[in-house]
This record gives sequence, C-alpha cells and structure tokens, in this order.
Amino acid sequence: MAKGSVRKKGKKWYGRFYIEDESGRKVQKEFAGTESKAETEAMLRKAIADYEEKQFVGKAENITVGDMLDMWVEEELKPGNLSNGTVMSYQGTVNRIKQYPIGKRKLKTVTADHLQAFMIF
Repeated sequence: MAKGSVRKKGKKWYGRFYIEDESGRKVQKEFAGTESKAETEAMLRKAIADYEEKQFVGKAENITVGDMLDMWVEEELKPGNLSNGTVMSYQGTVNRIKQYPIGKRKLKTVTADHLQAFMIF
C-alpha cells in the first residue's frame, strides 16, 4: 500500500505520494490540491487508489525502445481481443524493430530525427 501526505503551501494544500519507477526506485509524485485539507486528503486517497489499481510507472529514464515495445506486447496486445494471427504479426514487427539500433536506444533520447532515419532505412 502506497503512503502519502498532504502539506500546506500558502493558501493551498498539496498531496504527495511515492511511486516506483522502472529501476525500482521510489519517486515522489506531487499534485496541487484545494484550499481545504479534507478535500485534498480525499484527492490523495483517490490518486493512491488509482496508482495501486493501474500500477503506472513514474519515470522511464532507463527503458529502451525495445523494452517499451515488449511491455506493450505483454500488457496491452496479448490481453486484448485481437486474433492470434494479428498478435503474432505485431510480435514479428516488434522483433524486427528491435534488431535495428533504434531498438537499443533509450526512450528518453529518441528524437524525431531518429524516427525519420529509421523510417527511411
């Protein structure tokens, strides 16, 4: 269970809690609340519940394009309602993309120029 807290800055209350990034480190996520402490605490409880339900990830500094595509296949594509042939086709495309240098590039460093060079290649 994630833990959080609220703090007052000026007239406004802020909520914050910790989430895990790709490398397993804890990263603080903070959001602006309202002028009421009770409302901000309710918003914090809802944000923590959403995080625990969806398990979203904080930062993706160390993830590569290939890793991101693998996660997409496992988390979105396979559980979906696509036919087996379509899933296999997408997996083949992902494997071909991972063979190129862009598949090993960190997601944070990919620019439009890299994508354009990959599409031309």
